[in-house]
Amino acid sequence: MAEHVKVDSKSERELLLLVEGVNDCHAVFQLMWLVYRADPVFGIHECGNDDKVLDSLASRIVSTRPRQKVLGLILDADIEGLRSDQVIQGRLDQLAARVGAYYPLPAVFPEQGLILEPFANRPEADRLPKLGVWLMPNNRAYGMFEDLLMGSLSERVATYTSSVVKQSKADGIARFKDAHLSKAIIRTYLAWQDPPDIQYLGLAIKRRAFENIEAECRQFIQWLDRLFGSPAAR
Repeated sequence: MAEHVKVDSKSERELLLLVEGVNDCHAVFQLMWLVYRADPVFGIHECGNDDKVLDSLASRIVSTRPRQKVLGLILDADIEGLRSDQVIQGRLDQLAARVGAYYPLPAVFPEQGLILEPFANRPEADRLPKLGVWLMPNNRAYGMFEDLLMGSLSERVATYTSSVVKQSKADGIARFKDAHLSKAIIRTYLAWQDPPDIQYLGLAIKRRAFENIEAECRQFIQWLDRLFGSPAAR
């Protein structure tokens, strides 16, 4: 199969993954290509931000003629105004407010990722999609996609790059928010590669910039496979 260079970031397939931004869209697509050398079995739809992902979920669930048979969501585990130890519960609360009447949400978010069938006694149960949710990076810690990628760097590279980025912030040169430390580290690391022009995480994954990425992302890939099915089985 020929390697894809363009990803449909506004897909509306029956098996659909909602993500926050176009960067996430390309990163997931290229990660699946890296692992399976095949297109994902699901489409990917970038919504713009976390609130729009949740709003898109809610509107699709209440639709009388939903297009999706399986619907997945990827959300960063960062909510402005919440402490890091409150974010996972905060995301669960957001899900409960939007789809708690349709799906049996757990009291504690599962580390393997959330996959739910609708309540069987709902009159619209036969039209509601199977639902999956993954909170970046690992369903239990504060962070985002870049935090997942941090673990794919060697200890030496991660330690060195982190120290440089933190020192630049301490010296008043860097101006990024503390919550975006992992973004700054990953972007700095990518700027040191050859060529130093990688703007998208998907392109960095495609170029094998993250040496341990398959191992670090294994649980995330397994969640995608359990939710949508694996390209290897097709």
